[in-house]
Order: sequence, then structure tokens, then C-alpha cells
Amino acid sequence: MLLSWAVIGYAVWLCQFFERTRVIVQAQKLEKVIDLISGRGNPGYARTLYEQQDQFLKDRHPLVKPSTEMPGDMLAWANGSTLHGVPSGGDQIRQYHPTVAIFDEAAHLDEFAEAYGAAEPVASQIIAVSSAAPSFFGDVCTQILEEAGK
Repeated sequence: MLLSWAVIGYAVWLCQFFERTRVIVQAQKLEKVIDLISGRGNPGYARTLYEQQDQFLKDRHPLVKPSTEMPGDMLAWANGSTLHGVPSGGDQIRQYHPTVAIFDEAAHLDEFAEAYGAAEPVASQIIAVSSAAPSFFGDVCTQILEEAGK
């Protein structure tokens, strides 16, 4: 959970300080995506980080409209940047052409290998975080660790 907070914090920073940045966050279910971005009832991770900033930062990096008026899976800044969440699925990322793709709990995502493959040609950065579980993500991590040990 702490790593998810850190990665979402990085995404908020990118969107605020770099114009026309598109960050896509993929999680297993739409409810988790909403928890990571804007939230329903309780503010989501990204919304909390934005709203808890000093006012001068919010004035310098305004949202296009109040966060409570945006969909639960999106925050959009006046500088053209967006932080948008999508549920799992191999084709979900393909339609957005993100600058950065973030996969939350990658070892537990349905079709993670396909989603990663869709993000790789267009995203300048891909971040995958997860707890351990047998999966494509787990296999890649194991392979990297084995190669580093050689």
C-alpha cells in the first residue's frame, strides 16, 4: 500500500509539473482504480495528495474543475495533463497512448502481459508494483534477480 501511495504521488507530481502528461493507472477492478485516483465518499490517493498541498501549489497547478465534479477514475489539470485509471484487461491501455503507465498489483492483474505489451511501444515509462504471486510479473522479477546474481 505504501508503494502505491508513492507511485501515485509521483504521478500527481508529473501531471502537475509537466504539461500534457498522460498517466494511466491500471488496477484489477474499477473500485480499486477509483480508490487510487479520486475516490468516492472518501478521497482517493491522488485527490488526497492534491487537496492536501499548500494553496500556492494548487493555484499554480489548477485542476480543470473541482475534483468532486470529475469522474472517480480521473483527475485533469488545466495544463493538459491527466491521471486516469482503468480496470484490468489487455486492451485497456491501448486506447490512451500514455506517457506513463502504472500497474498496481501487477501480479494479480488479468492479462498483465498483454497490457504491458500494449503500453511498451507508447509509454516513455512503465511502473509495475505488486505483492508477490505466481504470474508473468513474478516470472519477470525472478528472471531479473537471477540475471543480477550471475
